[in-house]
Amino acid sequence: MSILHVYLDNIYSGKPIPIKDLLLLSSKEPLSALLSAADQVTKNCSHSDVELCSIVNARSGKCSENCAFCAQSVHWNTSCNVTPLISEEEVLRAAKYYEKLGVYRFSLVTSGRGLSDSDLEHLCRIYQRLSKETSLKLCGSHGLITERQAKKLAQAGLTRYHCNLETSPRFFPSICTTHSIEDKLKSLSFARSAHLELCSGGIIGLGESLRDRLEMASLAADIGVSSFPLNILSPIEGTPFAKNPLLNQDEILLTGALIRFLLPQATIRYAGGRKALGTKVFLGLRGGINGLLTGDYLTTAGESVESDMKMLQDSALKIRSHDLNI
Repeated sequence: MSILHVYLDNIYSGKPIPIKDLLLLSSKEPLSALLSAADQVTKNCSHSDVELCSIVNARSGKCSENCAFCAQSVHWNTSCNVTPLISEEEVLRAAKYYEKLGVYRFSLVTSGRGLSDSDLEHLCRIYQRLSKETSLKLCGSHGLITERQAKKLAQAGLTRYHCNLETSPRFFPSICTTHSIEDKLKSLSFARSAHLELCSGGIIGLGESLRDRLEMASLAADIGVSSFPLNILSPIEGTPFAKNPLLNQDEILLTGALIRFLLPQATIRYAGGRKALGTKVFLGLRGGINGLLTGDYLTTAGESVESDMKMLQDSALKIRSHDLNI
């Protein structure tokens, strides 16, 4: 039995592979073998159908935080549009459009460090309407939240809260200094206490190492995330990372496969920047990835829901529809 198959047996027995061993595997095993093994883990431990989620940029720009990759920060000179908090009717139109297409999850995303009391009340009214008027699973991404805010969001109909770790604890101070990864973990803890599922992943291509990516995924496993978004940096003019080199496609595929070994049960989804993979997105969906963020992203264009649906159908991949009773 090969060492890779021994590790797979350990995963099925609930024994995670140490990061040092994953790094060694990544240098010794061919990518095709790692992708195939990651696909086996997905099928045995998670779900092999592809879960689609879509987001709405519910407030854009003028963010006080200095995340070095983000076009919405007031610290950088970018061409990001500035928009106020979205109206209820605009959200309902978007949600019903995505619901009709078969998207499973729907999320509002607001720029800024957190929410004011008036922001929270407005968003809760929206989530209450979405709960009554759609069958979508509702997620929210509203920065750093308090215990009280988490409870109110859950009472309004939210089922999952999103707050990306972004990278490893070691590398985090290299990308942001206005808040810490501990602040993010505290918000996720409040969300979990309010019985919300956790969605938390990160961005690759920031200048971090493969070890950093795996340490991020390991931390996500420790806090029990249900969903792990894997973003690929799209360098944006005006930000400190504008000149970062684009990641090699095989490196993106490898990262996704290795993260699957650390998060066997989670939905791991390609999110922002997945255009970098081109047609190799299919290889990722057969190599540990079982979710896609579909439609536009926050400040960059994504793939349309229709084109993603066609790609999945042409690839004979089952789509997780919003009307499944799971």
